[in-house]
Amino acid sequence: MTAKVISVCNLKGGVGKTTIVMALSEYLAGDTMYGQRVLAIDLDPQCNLTTALMSEQVWEWQYNYRGLTLPFLFKNADHFLAHGNYQKFIVKEEVSNVRNKNSFNCLHLIPSSSKLFELQEDFPETSVAILRQLINPLLTEYDYILIDCPPSINNIIKSAFYASDYCIIPCVPSRMSIHGLELLLKQIEKFNQDYQHDLNPIGTVISRYNGTVSQTQNLNFIIVNPFFPPTFSNKIPERAKIAESLDFSMQLTYKQKYGDIHDVMVKLTQEFIQRLNHSSFNLLPMASLV
Repeated sequence: MTAKVISVCNLKGGVGKTTIVMALSEYLAGDTMYGQRVLAIDLDPQCNLTTALMSEQVWEWQYNYRGLTLPFLFKNADHFLAHGNYQKFIVKEEVSNVRNKNSFNCLHLIPSSSKLFELQEDFPETSVAILRQLINPLLTEYDYILIDCPPSINNIIKSAFYASDYCIIPCVPSRMSIHGLELLLKQIEKFNQDYQHDLNPIGTVISRYNGTVSQTQNLNFIIVNPFFPPTFSNKIPERAKIAESLDFSMQLTYKQKYGDIHDVMVKLTQEFIQRLNHSSFNLLPMASLV
């Protein structure tokens, strides 16, 4: 099986991108759930996904200190592609602090570091294909590759677009977040035209939903807008409290970590799988978006 590569992105921060990547990774990979082979890639220099899925101490001394994080991989891509030894950048043990009766079948992580801030300023357009080249040899090793993107557009983000088959767009039902969604869709359409690519937005995930009148009005606008990707039926509520314990000596169950949104995440993961397995969604024209 060839991995499906999915970017999770929005140009508005604070919409739950990292939470969705973390949850999908953990629920897909858990033996008591699906037992899928999952690789999560942290493309955000703020490193939120990295700190949510691995011990900071292990990250510091075994990966960051030794130059085994994503910005170093990008910076030395030609060397690692030529020698085929970039597997050492992949964290393969003790990823996630969620454990049930069985350990995870396979959840791996390519961690980030703040050095990505420096790299993205000078990352050339000619290097947009690098991430795709780096993960091509890994496609047969995983079922899903999930990329956590920061809220910006630059050549680093374009490398995620170029590497991905699909994208999911988290969106808070607020006017600011909707504008971020509109702008992102325009950028994706332009990217597909410029690079002759076919990045397919398979859906909008509503997050931080609290059911107020204002949010309900904005949600309805998102749902009925024919130019937006179809909205996932499962919404992540505002009250979501996730026990992202940084003590990785602890082992949590899904219910302990995700609390009262555990059932939502289970259903969201099921819907995610169904959409990818029956993906007939086409990127809609953005010409009439304002």
